[in-house]
Amino acid sequence: MRVFIIECPNPIDLLQGRNEGKSLEQICKLVGHEVCCFHPKSKEELVMVCRYISSIDREHDGSDSPDLPICIHISSHGEEDGLFFGKDLVSWNELLQALEPVFTKKSIYKGEHILTVSACEAKDQQLTKRIQKACKENHALKPPKHLFVTADEDVYWNDAAVAWALFYNKIPKTKLSKKKKIVEVLTLIEKAELGSIHYYRWQEKKKKYQSYSAQGKIESS
Repeated sequence: MRVFIIECPNPIDLLQGRNEGKSLEQICKLVGHEVCCFHPKSKEELVMVCRYISSIDREHDGSDSPDLPICIHISSHGEEDGLFFGKDLVSWNELLQALEPVFTKKSIYKGEHILTVSACEAKDQQLTKRIQKACKENHALKPPKHLFVTADEDVYWNDAAVAWALFYNKIPKTKLSKKKKIVEVLTLIEKAELGSIHYYRWQEKKKKYQSYSAQGKIESS
């Protein structure tokens, strides 16, 4: 898997050593992922980072697996209406607009896309609904097939860092086509008392997401 970590802790987090990025970067490398970390501090910088990631191609790929899945891991402070990047509150619609260059059928890179969001109140995200609507209007949009978000009201960075470390350790051993196996990873995280993660799985025929928790299918997605 190729993991791009996009993290924006606030200044006091940096002073007091609260962040996911450093530990996740090391864990991902340890379990064999290719990983890179970005720290955009504004909406404008977030847009620039996403555009940069969208330029990925296979021309200079020295690996034997040129189409590995790409995972974009976003970690920041959040609220019901969106995510904070510095002083900028990026709405869910604006987040989708920033990510659109990555999630496009025009991309030279053909690997699957995974999106993970780690933030307080991410369980109230509107991103999946925005993606579903955008797919009807923009046929060039290629939605991430797998989307994972923290599902607790409050997300504590130490628990989140360990939960995501466990996630990135187990997911490579799980075929993304096997929904049951993915849910088992969520169950493992919840049983370890590291918080809850919700999983949104894209249904190509219905052009919508179906959501799952550690307990199984969530009826309203």
